[in-house]
Amino acid sequence: QNARQNALKGAVDRCRACQVAQDWECAFGEADYLVRMEPGSADYAALRTDVGRQAAAARLSRAAEASARHDHKAAFGLLAAARAASNDPSLQAQAAKLQPTLVGAAVRDAQQYRAQQQFPPAIDLLTMAAALDGSVRPQLAQAQAEYDAWLTAQYEAAAQQGDALLRDHRFAEAAARYEDALRIRPGGRAEPLARYARRLAAGDAAAQRKDWAAAARAYDEAVRTGMDGTNGYGAQMLDRVALRPYALRVRSVLVRPIRPDGAPWTGHSSPGFERVVGMLANAAMEGRGNQLVAGLDVYDALPHENKPNLTVIVTLPDGRQLATATEKALRARYDAYVVVATNGLDDRPVSLRVVHTDERGTVEVGSVTVPVNALVNAGELKVSDHAIVELKLGAERASAPDGSVVNLAKYPPPPPQAVAPGRPPRT
Repeated sequence: QNARQNALKGAVDRCRACQVAQDWECAFGEADYLVRMEPGSADYAALRTDVGRQAAAARLSRAAEASARHDHKAAFGLLAAARAASNDPSLQAQAAKLQPTLVGAAVRDAQQYRAQQQFPPAIDLLTMAAALDGSVRPQLAQAQAEYDAWLTAQYEAAAQQGDALLRDHRFAEAAARYEDALRIRPGGRAEPLARYARRLAAGDAAAQRKDWAAAARAYDEAVRTGMDGTNGYGAQMLDRVALRPYALRVRSVLVRPIRPDGAPWTGHSSPGFERVVGMLANAAMEGRGNQLVAGLDVYDALPHENKPNLTVIVTLPDGRQLATATEKALRARYDAYVVVATNGLDDRPVSLRVVHTDERGTVEVGSVTVPVNALVNAGELKVSDHAIVELKLGAERASAPDGSVVNLAKYPPPPPQAVAPGRPPRT
């Protein structure tokens, strides 16, 4: 009880001191505390009423000042606080008189914000003004409709930029523009398109680093967004990155009838060989060299003993080397193949070296290197190099598993097994 009495006495003393200093907020706070501590005290109630009038008047004055410096939120707050501080009719009349001034100032500033397309602060001001004056509600509704239309236009502008970037296959940039649209307004058509563009960008990045499994997952997720119908890129790339067995074929090779130095590939010069050389020389002088070389008459005229012993050595992307059988011909037909699990984006190299071998050793006729996907996508290629007139290659889907070979052997061949003394060789 002593503590309570001391608290009441202290509040009374502080209230009086604040009155002397004309600090009406302080005095009103202490008087309000006294009334809550002693609700039945007429003296405390009278004190609160007296300082409440002073506090309310001060709040109305500060509300007008806040409105003049465009701090409308503070002005409306002080107006409400003034009305709550005192129910004195004169104070309530002053508040009612001040209200249109505060509302009008807020509406004027809101209109300036609207003219500058700064809709959120305009709507905030009109919302506060409409809470006091119902006649402001139509302006609030109009500002909200303008803001909605403005958001729609901004959203669609960003989304259309995303559409253009998507058509150009600039997927990361397209995703960024769609995300800009979503920051303007969540949802809408930009939401699935942003996911679609992000997955396509991830798929392309994975394909670039040859992570085919990650690329396939990303393209599949892109297709499942339902947005791939616009261009079908996701489905196309999903099909292209899928690893499938392809038979990489060496079909045939056609080489020049003579070595670059004019000598026969093998054997000795003979009247038949000299005749072929003469035909080539005459054709070259007449500008028909390439046509004649491609013709069958020169090849038919070359003696059999001068025809090269041709082998094609294939080096696969993983370093494995395989070789065809050796054919004694200027046009050797092999139809040999190896099955490789690959896809239409695999740009790893396949090297092919054509060699001639006889008792004097091995001579390189020519060599070519082609990317795996060039074969897969073209289906058939014809390439040439040095003395190779035409090396015909092919690729098609295979039912055999990866690593299967037909008409190819490991290169270089394994050394022959030694035969133990007294034991007949194994046949």
